[in-house]
Amino acid sequence: MLAVLSRLGSFLADIRFAARSLQKSPTFLAVVIVSLAIGIGANATIFSVVYSVLYRPLPYPHPDRLVCIYETPAGHPEITQAPPIAELRDWKTQNHVFEDIALTSGNEEAVFSAHGDPQPVQVQNVTPNFFALLGVQPALGRIFTASEMQDASQSVLLSSTFWKTNFDGDPRVLGATMRINGILSTVVGVMPRGFAPFSGQRVDLWLPINSESSRYSARADHWLTPIGRLKQGVTIAEAQTEMDVIAKRLELSRPDTNKGVGKRLVSLHEDLFGWARRPLYPLFGAVAFVLLIACANVANLLQSRTETRRAEFAVRVSLGAGRARLLQFLFAETVLLALLGGSLGLFFAYGGIALFRFLSGGDFPNIETLSIDFRMVFFTLAVSLLTSFVFGLLPAIQASKPDLNDTLRGSGRGSGASFGSRARYVFAVVEVALAMVLLVGTGLMVNTMLRLREVHPGFDTSNLLTLSIRLPEGSPYVQRVPGGDMERATPQAALFYQQLVDRTAVLPGVQSVGSITGLPTHFFEDYTFTILGRPAPPPDQRPEAGYDQVAPHFFETLKVPLKSGRYLDTHDNASSAWVIVVNEAFVRQYFPNENPIGQQIRLRYDPFPTEEDRPRQIVGVVGDIKHMGLARPSLPFIYASYFQQPTVYPGGSIVAHLWQDIVLRTAPGIASTQLTKSVNSIVTDLDPNLPILSVMTMDQIFTESLGDTRFYLNLLGIFAAIAVLLAAVGIYGVMSYFVSRHTHEIGIRIALGAQPADVFGWIGKLSCMLIAAGVVLGAGLALLLTRLIATFLYGVTPSDPLTYVAVTVALVMVALLACFIPARRATKVDSIIALRHD
Repeated sequence: MLAVLSRLGSFLADIRFAARSLQKSPTFLAVVIVSLAIGIGANATIFSVVYSVLYRPLPYPHPDRLVCIYETPAGHPEITQAPPIAELRDWKTQNHVFEDIALTSGNEEAVFSAHGDPQPVQVQNVTPNFFALLGVQPALGRIFTASEMQDASQSVLLSSTFWKTNFDGDPRVLGATMRINGILSTVVGVMPRGFAPFSGQRVDLWLPINSESSRYSARADHWLTPIGRLKQGVTIAEAQTEMDVIAKRLELSRPDTNKGVGKRLVSLHEDLFGWARRPLYPLFGAVAFVLLIACANVANLLQSRTETRRAEFAVRVSLGAGRARLLQFLFAETVLLALLGGSLGLFFAYGGIALFRFLSGGDFPNIETLSIDFRMVFFTLAVSLLTSFVFGLLPAIQASKPDLNDTLRGSGRGSGASFGSRARYVFAVVEVALAMVLLVGTGLMVNTMLRLREVHPGFDTSNLLTLSIRLPEGSPYVQRVPGGDMERATPQAALFYQQLVDRTAVLPGVQSVGSITGLPTHFFEDYTFTILGRPAPPPDQRPEAGYDQVAPHFFETLKVPLKSGRYLDTHDNASSAWVIVVNEAFVRQYFPNENPIGQQIRLRYDPFPTEEDRPRQIVGVVGDIKHMGLARPSLPFIYASYFQQPTVYPGGSIVAHLWQDIVLRTAPGIASTQLTKSVNSIVTDLDPNLPILSVMTMDQIFTESLGDTRFYLNLLGIFAAIAVLLAAVGIYGVMSYFVSRHTHEIGIRIALGAQPADVFGWIGKLSCMLIAAGVVLGAGLALLLTRLIATFLYGVTPSDPLTYVAVTVALVMVALLACFIPARRATKVDSIIALRHD
């Protein structure tokens, strides 16, 4: 015990001495601490993100027993989709592996109105057992029941934030009424603070779903995801086996809807966040490179500091200090540096998390719950100590066995110095190589962004203003067909949009107005179809195409080029023959060697009333619009007239008929704010309970669609800039020390007649060799590692030669600039002073 206390006291004494020693070298101290802090802070930031998204357990009891249940369509086992709502009853009665199964929708936008102007809110539709399955109880009130889902009224649960914002946190909120999508809604409870399943995104209200309602009996509604809780001891594989058996039973008992349909179980955590591995792991690799560059810098600085103190260490040894004692002293210094660098790195991590939130635009999962916790503190401390130990080990071992005769004679050119120089050269090469990898990755992303900006979206995006309107599913826009699960769009829905378009078109500064059910990059539906006059394929092999409903003048407003035939116009209404317009991609795929004009197809709304299943004739072909985003190829697409739609829809399908995005082509220089106010006045006049949900220019929409690419580019750009800066500092340090170590030799060269250009060339040659070695090694690494980001690239390959050349030139210029100052200083050496040096 006394020996341990003595050793501890000795180590603390070394810490105090190290602190005094480091105070005498403020430049060395600052560079080491900042280098470590940058590398550690970047790693701590990405570690926090990775842990929060990929490894933090869901905040529910026994989260490993929560699974999602999907169905696989006939003939497409690789595809998963939500099963029909009514199937939940079959699963509950036939399975032996689940404690319970609930249904939930994703976040959906709805219209809320209570005691003021209508406003958009985020809602989730869930079955009442959803909350018990997760193990969550309301903070106030109770959970709604299945019977409280009605066509004309319903019960709702409020989020804690929504309760405080809209009801001032009043506990008497229970029983308060409001309208959600036009449906009278009564508050029955308030959920606990922070409850926002599942991705951490905001949810304002929860609405009830009765899965056993007759409106879902046709098994046509595939918009809710089942969440199951496995019984204790049951594995996902065992549950999958049982669900396969149930799928076979349903296929036999309901061949009309379940022929060839399978079931697939996925861990809830994997379903929510598994996709994030692809973007996050390469980022983790990038910040690891930043840390390695920082550590190489630190190792170089420690090596240089160790060699300048060889005389001090020799004196210590000559006075009786053993090797272990000397190592302890040196490690006390590295531990102090590690703690200082780690502490500053933790501070940088706070800023890094704020920057990550800003760059992600708040769309990354769990971004609002991302914070510093004890795991991150432990990670930061562990990385600090580990890096300092590993990269301080070599200098410490070298310093612990000095050559006393060589050192005490005053010679600075021993074998140890030669070994230290080689180590510094290796570290410099590694820094350049790692910086090269990050710069190549950034260069490829920059190239991608430049190429994406050159992609034509298929129409003129300038001076286009878009406004989204969502008609509520309550009266007067929707009627439920008695005795079935069908919904009927009333004439008021079409009338509303017709009046809105007509009145908006005459506003000052508006040149043209159109509307569509889903703006490019935002939303569209897929429909299967058959081509009349050709053999009908089996249901699971029908061709598919994107589908949108547009109002007259939509194509003219966007200036989509007409390739053949005509556009849709005001004559294409419910009383005329039903027609469609298709895009060039549709013609290339389905009519490659024939004229599509006059051909007829039959769209398939499954299931669909026979009297509505009428043929539609192709009357026009338009250019391709980038509905999937600029980086994705154009899909075959069908455009139907908004005023030629079925009057009866299977439950849930009517939503497209009620949602329209208005597109206005304005004169140049028209202020969008004033125009939005004018349109909002028209909307309020037509229906005071409707808000405009979003207002964006078309340029903003396509810019927003590049958000993931820009996010990745920004992060890689930041890491690459840090890497280049650290590499430049490292090269500067190596060359500066080289000049310092060879001052005596430089003096001799000058005394023997060497010109400044000769000295500059000698120093420059070594610099170029180190830089060239780093660039070659980095290019090889980049060819291997940039394939990890290949899915983020567009129009450029991971081995794009132009990018490699541009990055090489940029990196070499920065590195040569870092070498210039030491080289120039070498040419200014006074030979007389230099000959007395050392």
